[in-house]
Amino acid sequence: MFNFLLAAEEPTPDEIIAGAGQAVQDAVDTKIADAIDSLFKGLTSDLGFAILYTVVALAVLGLAVALLLYRFRRDRLKDYAKICFGVVAGLAIMATVFMAAIEFYQINNYEGGAPDATFKPILAFVCVAIGGGCLMGIASFFNKFAVKVSAVITGAGLLGAFIAAMVLMSQNYNENYSDRYAPDMSEVGLIVSVVIGILILIAIFVLGKKREVNNTRAIVYGAIAIAMSFALSYARFIHLPQGGSVTFASLLPLMIYCCMFGTRRGVVVCLIYGFLQALQDTYIIHPLQFLLDYPLAFGVISASGIFFERTPLRKNKLAAFIVGAIVAVVLRYVCHICSGTFAFGADAPATYSSFFAYSVAYNSFTIVDLAIDLAAGILLFASRAFRRQMDLAVQPAAGVEDDYSDENEENND
Repeated sequence: MFNFLLAAEEPTPDEIIAGAGQAVQDAVDTKIADAIDSLFKGLTSDLGFAILYTVVALAVLGLAVALLLYRFRRDRLKDYAKICFGVVAGLAIMATVFMAAIEFYQINNYEGGAPDATFKPILAFVCVAIGGGCLMGIASFFNKFAVKVSAVITGAGLLGAFIAAMVLMSQNYNENYSDRYAPDMSEVGLIVSVVIGILILIAIFVLGKKREVNNTRAIVYGAIAIAMSFALSYARFIHLPQGGSVTFASLLPLMIYCCMFGTRRGVVVCLIYGFLQALQDTYIIHPLQFLLDYPLAFGVISASGIFFERTPLRKNKLAAFIVGAIVAVVLRYVCHICSGTFAFGADAPATYSSFFAYSVAYNSFTIVDLAIDLAAGILLFASRAFRRQMDLAVQPAAGVEDDYSDENEENND
Protein backbone atom coordinates (compact mmCIF):
# COMPACT_ATOMS: atom_id res chain seq x y z
CA MET A 1 0.00 0.00 0.00
CA PHE A 2 2.83 2.40 0.96
CA ASN A 3 4.72 1.60 -2.24
CA PHE A 4 1.57 2.19 -4.20
CA LEU A 5 1.17 5.70 -2.76
CA LEU A 6 4.82 6.54 -3.57
CA ALA A 7 4.34 5.37 -7.11
CA ALA A 8 1.19 7.46 -7.43
CA GLU A 9 3.09 10.62 -6.37
CA GLU A 10 5.90 10.21 -8.89
CA PRO A 11 5.63 12.62 -11.85
CA THR A 12 4.53 11.30 -15.18
CA PRO A 13 6.87 11.38 -18.19
CA ASP A 14 4.88 14.28 -19.62
CA GLU A 15 5.28 16.28 -16.44
CA ILE A 16 9.00 15.54 -16.39
CA ILE A 17 9.35 16.70 -19.99
CA ALA A 18 7.28 19.85 -19.32
CA GLY A 19 9.35 20.69 -16.24
CA ALA A 20 12.60 20.18 -18.10
CA GLY A 21 11.34 22.32 -20.97
CA GLN A 22 10.40 25.12 -18.58
CA ALA A 23 13.81 24.97 -16.90
CA VAL A 24 15.53 25.17 -20.28
CA GLN A 25 13.29 28.07 -21.31
CA ASP A 26 14.08 29.97 -18.08
CA ALA A 27 17.80 29.40 -18.59
CA VAL A 28 17.61 30.58 -22.21
CA ASP A 29 15.64 33.70 -21.21
CA THR A 30 18.21 34.51 -18.54
CA LYS A 31 21.09 34.08 -20.97
CA ILE A 32 19.37 36.22 -23.59
CA ALA A 33 18.66 38.98 -21.05
CA ASP A 34 22.29 38.90 -19.86
CA ALA A 35 23.54 38.96 -23.46
CA ILE A 36 21.32 41.93 -24.36
CA ASP A 37 22.42 43.80 -21.23
CA SER A 38 26.09 43.16 -22.03
CA LEU A 39 25.48 44.20 -25.64
CA PHE A 40 23.99 47.54 -24.65
CA LYS A 41 26.69 48.22 -22.06
CA GLY A 42 29.34 47.45 -24.66
CA LEU A 43 27.48 49.47 -27.25
CA THR A 44 27.48 52.51 -24.95
CA SER A 45 31.24 52.23 -24.50
CA ASP A 46 31.87 51.59 -28.20
CA LEU A 47 29.66 54.51 -29.26
CA GLY A 48 31.48 56.75 -26.83
CA PHE A 49 34.81 55.95 -28.46
CA ALA A 50 33.23 56.19 -31.91
CA ILE A 51 32.03 59.71 -31.08
CA LEU A 52 35.48 60.62 -29.80
CA TYR A 53 37.27 59.36 -32.93
CA THR A 54 34.64 60.93 -35.21
CA VAL A 55 35.03 64.31 -33.51
CA VAL A 56 38.82 64.16 -33.81
CA ALA A 57 38.68 63.08 -37.47
CA LEU A 58 36.16 65.77 -38.39
CA ALA A 59 38.15 68.42 -36.54
CA VAL A 60 41.34 67.50 -38.44
CA LEU A 61 39.51 67.31 -41.77
CA GLY A 62 37.62 70.55 -41.14
CA LEU A 63 40.80 72.39 -40.21
CA ALA A 64 42.59 71.11 -43.30
CA VAL A 65 39.78 72.24 -45.59
CA ALA A 66 39.59 75.61 -43.83
CA LEU A 67 43.32 76.16 -44.36
CA LEU A 68 43.01 75.30 -48.04
CA LEU A 69 40.09 77.69 -48.46
CA TYR A 70 41.94 80.39 -46.57
CA ARG A 71 44.88 79.95 -48.92
CA PHE A 72 42.99 79.72 -52.21
CA ARG A 73 39.33 80.75 -51.80
CA ARG A 74 38.86 83.11 -48.87
CA ASP A 75 35.57 84.30 -50.29
CA ARG A 76 34.05 80.88 -49.54
CA LEU A 77 35.06 80.73 -45.87
CA LYS A 78 31.76 82.17 -44.68
CA ASP A 79 29.74 79.54 -46.54
CA TYR A 80 32.08 76.83 -45.32
CA ALA A 81 31.58 77.95 -41.71
CA LYS A 82 27.79 77.61 -42.12
CA ILE A 83 28.19 74.10 -43.54
CA CYS A 84 30.49 73.09 -40.69
CA PHE A 85 28.02 74.46 -38.18
CA GLY A 86 25.19 72.43 -39.70
CA VAL A 87 27.26 69.24 -39.79
CA VAL A 88 28.36 69.61 -36.17
CA ALA A 89 24.84 70.40 -34.99
CA GLY A 90 23.38 67.44 -36.88
CA LEU A 91 25.98 65.01 -35.54
CA ALA A 92 25.46 66.30 -32.00
CA ILE A 93 21.70 65.80 -32.21
CA MET A 94 22.06 62.31 -33.73
CA ALA A 95 24.60 61.26 -31.10
CA THR A 96 22.35 62.61 -28.34
CA VAL A 97 19.34 60.66 -29.64
CA PHE A 98 21.28 57.38 -29.99
CA MET A 99 22.98 57.64 -26.60
CA ALA A 100 19.79 58.75 -24.86
CA ALA A 101 17.91 55.76 -26.30
CA ILE A 102 20.57 53.37 -25.02
CA GLU A 103 20.70 55.16 -21.68
CA PHE A 104 16.94 54.84 -21.23
CA TYR A 105 17.15 51.11 -22.01
CA GLN A 106 19.84 50.62 -19.41
CA ILE A 107 17.93 52.61 -16.78
CA ASN A 108 14.81 50.50 -17.29
CA ASN A 109 16.69 47.17 -17.29
CA TYR A 110 19.81 47.97 -15.34
CA GLU A 111 20.32 46.41 -11.92
CA GLY A 112 21.18 49.31 -9.63
CA GLY A 113 20.56 51.98 -12.26
CA ALA A 114 18.83 55.29 -11.71
CA PRO A 115 15.85 54.63 -9.41
CA ASP A 116 12.46 55.48 -10.88
CA ALA A 117 11.86 57.75 -7.88
CA THR A 118 14.59 60.11 -9.10
CA PHE A 119 14.65 59.41 -12.83
CA LYS A 120 11.05 60.25 -13.68
CA PRO A 121 10.83 63.72 -12.07
CA ILE A 122 14.22 64.71 -13.51
CA LEU A 123 13.08 63.55 -16.94
CA ALA A 124 9.86 65.54 -16.46
CA PHE A 125 11.90 68.64 -15.62
CA VAL A 126 14.05 68.22 -18.73
CA CYS A 127 10.98 67.67 -20.93
CA VAL A 128 9.31 70.79 -19.54
CA ALA A 129 12.51 72.76 -20.16
CA ILE A 130 12.77 71.54 -23.74
CA GLY A 131 9.09 72.16 -24.40
CA GLY A 132 9.33 75.60 -22.82
CA GLY A 133 12.34 76.44 -24.95
CA CYS A 134 10.43 75.48 -28.08
CA LEU A 135 7.43 77.51 -26.90
CA MET A 136 9.57 80.60 -26.28
CA GLY A 137 11.29 80.11 -29.61
CA ILE A 138 7.95 80.15 -31.40
CA ALA A 139 6.77 83.11 -29.32
CA SER A 140 9.90 85.09 -30.25
CA PHE A 141 8.63 85.26 -33.83
CA PHE A 142 5.73 87.41 -32.62
CA ASN A 143 6.65 89.85 -29.83
CA LYS A 144 8.37 90.17 -26.48
CA PHE A 145 5.12 89.93 -24.54
CA ALA A 146 4.45 86.47 -25.99
CA VAL A 147 7.97 85.43 -24.97
CA LYS A 148 7.35 86.64 -21.40
CA VAL A 149 4.04 84.76 -21.17
CA SER A 150 5.63 81.54 -22.44
CA ALA A 151 8.52 82.06 -20.00
CA VAL A 152 6.08 82.34 -17.07
CA ILE A 153 4.28 79.15 -18.17
CA THR A 154 7.59 77.34 -18.53
CA GLY A 155 8.78 78.60 -15.15
CA ALA A 156 5.63 77.33 -13.44
CA GLY A 157 6.07 73.90 -15.01
CA LEU A 158 9.73 73.77 -14.03
CA LEU A 159 8.93 74.75 -10.45
CA GLY A 160 6.35 71.97 -10.18
CA ALA A 161 8.71 69.36 -11.60
CA PHE A 162 11.51 70.56 -9.31
CA ILE A 163 9.38 70.32 -6.16
CA ALA A 164 8.22 66.84 -7.15
CA ALA A 165 11.83 65.76 -7.72
CA MET A 166 12.94 67.05 -4.30
CA VAL A 167 10.08 65.26 -2.50
CA LEU A 168 10.68 61.95 -4.28
CA MET A 169 14.44 62.17 -3.72
CA SER A 170 13.86 62.69 -0.01
CA GLN A 171 11.64 59.61 0.12
CA ASN A 172 14.19 57.62 -1.85
CA TYR A 173 16.95 58.65 0.58
CA ASN A 174 14.93 57.62 3.64
CA GLU A 175 14.02 54.26 2.12
CA ASN A 176 17.30 53.23 0.47
CA TYR A 177 20.31 55.26 1.63
CA SER A 178 19.78 56.67 5.13
CA ASP A 179 21.11 53.57 6.95
CA ARG A 180 24.39 53.65 5.04
CA TYR A 181 25.09 57.37 4.67
CA ALA A 182 23.27 59.09 7.56
CA PRO A 183 25.93 58.39 10.26
CA ASP A 184 28.64 60.21 8.27
CA MET A 185 26.43 62.79 6.56
CA SER A 186 26.35 66.45 7.60
CA GLU A 187 23.00 67.89 6.56
CA VAL A 188 23.98 71.27 8.04
CA GLY A 189 27.05 71.29 5.81
CA LEU A 190 24.93 70.38 2.80
CA ILE A 191 22.37 73.11 3.54
CA VAL A 192 25.06 75.78 3.99
CA SER A 193 26.83 74.64 0.80
CA VAL A 194 23.61 74.70 -1.24
CA VAL A 195 22.65 78.16 0.07
CA ILE A 196 26.09 79.56 -0.75
CA GLY A 197 25.97 77.89 -4.18
CA ILE A 198 22.58 79.44 -4.93
CA LEU A 199 23.84 82.87 -3.81
CA ILE A 200 26.87 82.51 -6.09
CA LEU A 201 24.61 81.56 -9.00
CA ILE A 202 22.38 84.57 -8.32
CA ALA A 203 25.46 86.80 -8.16
CA ILE A 204 26.64 85.44 -11.52
CA PHE A 205 23.24 86.22 -13.02
CA VAL A 206 23.10 89.72 -11.51
CA LEU A 207 26.63 90.59 -12.59
CA GLY A 208 25.88 89.41 -16.11
CA LYS A 209 25.12 92.07 -18.64
CA LYS A 210 21.78 92.11 -20.42
CA ARG A 211 22.77 91.45 -24.02
CA GLU A 212 20.61 92.77 -26.84
CA VAL A 213 20.63 89.80 -29.18
CA ASN A 214 18.03 87.98 -31.23
CA ASN A 215 15.99 85.80 -28.83
CA THR A 216 15.25 83.14 -31.43
CA ARG A 217 18.91 82.81 -32.28
CA ALA A 218 19.85 82.65 -28.60
CA ILE A 219 17.36 79.83 -27.97
CA VAL A 220 18.48 77.85 -31.03
CA TYR A 221 22.17 78.23 -30.19
CA GLY A 222 21.42 77.29 -26.58
CA ALA A 223 19.73 74.07 -27.67
CA ILE A 224 22.64 73.26 -29.97
CA ALA A 225 25.19 73.97 -27.20
CA ILE A 226 23.35 71.63 -24.82
CA ALA A 227 23.12 68.89 -27.48
CA MET A 228 26.80 69.19 -28.38
CA SER A 229 27.92 69.13 -24.74
CA PHE A 230 25.64 66.19 -23.99
CA ALA A 231 26.98 64.25 -26.99
CA LEU A 232 30.61 65.02 -26.13
CA SER A 233 30.03 63.94 -22.52
CA TYR A 234 29.72 60.36 -23.81
CA ALA A 235 33.25 60.52 -25.21
CA ARG A 236 34.86 59.63 -21.89
CA PHE A 237 38.52 59.08 -21.21
CA ILE A 238 37.88 58.18 -17.55
CA HIS A 239 34.61 57.27 -15.82
CA LEU A 240 34.65 57.16 -12.01
CA PRO A 241 32.57 54.63 -10.04
CA GLN A 242 30.57 57.16 -7.99
CA GLY A 243 29.86 59.61 -10.78
CA GLY A 244 32.10 62.00 -12.66
CA SER A 245 34.19 61.57 -15.79
CA VAL A 246 36.94 63.13 -17.89
CA THR A 247 35.49 63.87 -21.31
CA PHE A 248 36.48 65.27 -24.68
CA ALA A 249 35.89 68.99 -23.98
CA SER A 250 32.20 68.44 -23.18
CA LEU A 251 31.89 71.78 -21.35
CA LEU A 252 33.39 73.83 -24.17
CA PRO A 253 30.13 74.36 -26.15
CA LEU A 254 28.46 75.68 -22.98
CA MET A 255 31.39 78.00 -22.28
CA ILE A 256 31.35 79.36 -25.82
CA TYR A 257 27.58 79.94 -25.58
CA CYS A 258 28.02 81.90 -22.35
CA CYS A 259 30.74 83.99 -23.97
CA MET A 260 28.59 84.66 -27.04
CA PHE A 261 25.11 85.24 -25.63
CA GLY A 262 25.87 86.43 -22.14
CA THR A 263 26.04 85.12 -18.63
CA ARG A 264 22.32 85.51 -17.90
CA ARG A 265 21.23 83.26 -20.73
CA GLY A 266 24.16 81.01 -19.91
CA VAL A 267 22.85 80.41 -16.38
CA VAL A 268 19.60 79.01 -17.78
CA VAL A 269 21.32 76.83 -20.39
CA CYS A 270 23.88 75.45 -17.92
CA LEU A 271 21.19 74.66 -15.34
CA ILE A 272 19.25 72.66 -17.92
CA TYR A 273 22.44 70.82 -18.86
CA GLY A 274 22.98 70.00 -15.18
CA PHE A 275 19.62 68.23 -15.08
CA LEU A 276 20.51 66.36 -18.27
CA GLN A 277 23.71 65.17 -16.60
CA ALA A 278 21.59 63.82 -13.76
CA LEU A 279 19.87 61.58 -16.32
CA GLN A 280 23.08 60.47 -17.95
CA ASP A 281 25.47 59.90 -15.04
CA THR A 282 23.12 59.36 -12.12
CA TYR A 283 24.48 58.98 -8.61
CA ILE A 284 21.92 60.55 -6.30
CA ILE A 285 21.52 59.66 -2.63
CA HIS A 286 20.09 62.90 -1.19
CA PRO A 287 18.21 65.90 -2.66
CA LEU A 288 20.79 68.42 -1.38
CA GLN A 289 23.63 66.31 -2.78
CA PHE A 290 21.75 66.26 -6.10
CA LEU A 291 21.61 70.07 -6.13
CA LEU A 292 25.33 70.37 -5.46
CA ASP A 293 26.50 67.74 -7.94
CA TYR A 294 24.21 68.61 -10.84
CA PRO A 295 22.29 71.91 -11.20
CA LEU A 296 24.69 74.02 -9.12
CA ALA A 297 27.91 72.33 -10.26
CA PHE A 298 27.05 72.85 -13.91
CA GLY A 299 25.10 76.07 -13.42
CA VAL A 300 28.25 77.88 -12.26
CA ILE A 301 29.86 77.05 -15.63
CA SER A 302 27.95 80.17 -16.77
CA ALA A 303 30.62 82.20 -14.96
CA SER A 304 32.87 81.48 -17.97
CA GLY A 305 31.14 84.30 -19.85
CA ILE A 306 31.24 87.00 -17.21
CA PHE A 307 34.72 88.21 -18.16
CA PHE A 308 33.35 89.08 -21.61
CA GLU A 309 30.97 91.57 -20.01
CA ARG A 310 32.14 93.31 -16.84
CA THR A 311 35.94 93.36 -16.86
CA PRO A 312 38.71 94.95 -18.94
CA LEU A 313 39.42 91.47 -20.30
CA ARG A 314 36.38 91.75 -22.57
CA LYS A 315 38.63 93.45 -25.12
CA ASN A 316 40.77 90.33 -25.31
CA LYS A 317 38.57 87.34 -26.04
CA LEU A 318 41.28 84.72 -25.57
CA ALA A 319 42.28 86.01 -22.13
CA ALA A 320 38.63 86.43 -21.11
CA PHE A 321 37.88 82.84 -22.10
CA ILE A 322 40.87 81.39 -20.24
CA VAL A 323 40.17 83.25 -16.99
CA GLY A 324 36.43 82.62 -17.22
CA ALA A 325 36.86 78.89 -17.87
CA ILE A 326 39.25 78.54 -14.91
CA VAL A 327 36.92 80.41 -12.54
CA ALA A 328 33.88 78.42 -13.72
CA VAL A 329 35.48 74.99 -13.34
CA VAL A 330 37.01 75.90 -9.96
CA LEU A 331 33.50 76.79 -8.77
CA ARG A 332 32.27 73.44 -10.11
CA TYR A 333 35.14 71.72 -8.31
CA VAL A 334 34.14 73.37 -5.03
CA CYS A 335 30.53 72.19 -5.46
CA HIS A 336 31.67 68.59 -5.93
CA ILE A 337 34.07 68.83 -2.98
CA CYS A 338 31.27 70.04 -0.69
CA SER A 339 29.03 67.22 -1.88
CA GLY A 340 31.72 64.59 -1.33
CA THR A 341 32.69 65.96 2.09
CA PHE A 342 29.22 66.30 3.56
CA ALA A 343 27.27 63.51 1.76
CA PHE A 344 29.65 60.69 0.78
CA GLY A 345 31.69 60.29 3.95
CA ALA A 346 30.65 56.63 4.17
CA ASP A 347 32.47 55.92 0.89
CA ALA A 348 35.79 57.45 1.98
CA PRO A 349 38.57 54.83 2.35
CA ALA A 350 40.26 54.58 5.73
CA THR A 351 43.57 55.58 4.12
CA TYR A 352 42.41 59.22 3.89
CA SER A 353 42.80 61.47 6.91
CA SER A 354 39.39 63.10 6.44
CA PHE A 355 36.31 63.14 4.26
CA PHE A 356 37.50 66.47 2.86
CA ALA A 357 40.86 65.03 1.73
CA TYR A 358 39.08 62.15 -0.01
CA SER A 359 36.64 64.51 -1.74
CA VAL A 360 39.46 66.79 -2.93
CA ALA A 361 41.31 63.84 -4.42
CA TYR A 362 38.27 62.12 -5.94
CA ASN A 363 36.88 65.23 -7.62
CA SER A 364 40.22 66.32 -9.06
CA PHE A 365 39.00 64.82 -12.33
CA THR A 366 37.40 68.24 -12.96
CA ILE A 367 40.87 69.80 -13.22
CA VAL A 368 41.87 67.30 -15.89
CA ASP A 369 38.61 68.03 -17.68
CA LEU A 370 39.42 71.76 -17.46
CA ALA A 371 42.83 71.23 -19.09
CA ILE A 372 41.17 69.55 -22.09
CA ASP A 373 38.55 72.31 -22.35
CA LEU A 374 41.24 74.98 -22.20
CA ALA A 375 43.41 73.30 -24.84
CA ALA A 376 40.49 73.02 -27.28
CA GLY A 377 39.16 76.48 -26.44
CA ILE A 378 42.51 78.21 -26.89
CA LEU A 379 42.82 76.70 -30.36
CA LEU A 380 39.41 78.15 -31.26
CA PHE A 381 39.76 81.58 -29.67
CA ALA A 382 43.24 82.02 -31.12
CA SER A 383 41.61 81.99 -34.54
CA ARG A 384 40.49 85.42 -35.71
CA ALA A 385 38.03 83.76 -38.11
CA PHE A 386 36.34 82.00 -35.19
CA ARG A 387 36.10 85.24 -33.22
CA ARG A 388 34.61 86.94 -36.28
CA GLN A 389 31.97 84.23 -36.58
CA MET A 390 31.11 84.75 -32.92
CA ASP A 391 30.59 88.44 -33.60
CA LEU A 392 28.37 87.74 -36.60
CA ALA A 393 26.27 85.25 -34.62
CA VAL A 394 25.42 87.79 -31.94
CA GLN A 395 24.80 90.91 -33.99
CA PRO A 396 23.26 93.45 -31.59
CA ALA A 397 19.93 95.13 -32.17
CA ALA A 398 19.96 98.23 -34.33
CA GLY A 399 21.29 101.27 -32.54
CA VAL A 400 22.77 99.28 -29.64
CA GLU A 401 26.48 99.61 -29.07
CA ASP A 402 28.26 96.31 -28.64
CA ASP A 403 31.66 96.36 -26.94
CA TYR A 404 32.03 92.66 -27.64
CA SER A 405 33.21 92.72 -31.26
CA ASP A 406 36.70 92.71 -32.68
CA GLU A 407 36.14 96.13 -34.24
CA ASN A 408 36.11 97.75 -30.82
CA GLU A 409 39.02 95.56 -29.83
CA GLU A 410 41.03 96.98 -32.71
CA ASN A 411 39.98 100.57 -31.96
CA ASN A 412 41.23 100.22 -28.42
CA ASP A 413 44.58 98.73 -29.33
